[in-house]
Amino acid sequence: MRLIPVVCLFASAALFSLPLHAQSMPPVTPPRLISIPTPDCRAGKACHGSHGQVRLILDVLDDGKVGDIRVELGKASLTDAAMQVAQQAEFVPGSYLGKPQSMNFVLNLHF
Repeated sequence: MRLIPVVCLFASAALFSLPLHAQSMPPVTPPRLISIPTPDCRAGKACHGSHGQVRLILDVLDDGKVGDIRVELGKASLTDAAMQVAQQAEFVPGSYLGKPQSMNFVLNLHF
């Protein structure tokens, strides 16, 4: 019975020996979308009059720009417009232990 409190006290004492910023900073911070343009679905465009959802997996690079884009869900007439605006999206890059890292981001667009 007495071993459990002693172990817990030892573990909590080790936590206090970490630098303050390491205790409060999450190890992984996902990318955050800053801005994305509105899809151009005017008359004459393939997406004009179409409705639905498009889900894209974006590779957000460590500089906040979009790299590879993969379509996970959506009609072909909508995915082209979605990919065009996704390429122009701006992000705060994701980070690992405070350092920018390339990470995936799931982008859902509703038309």
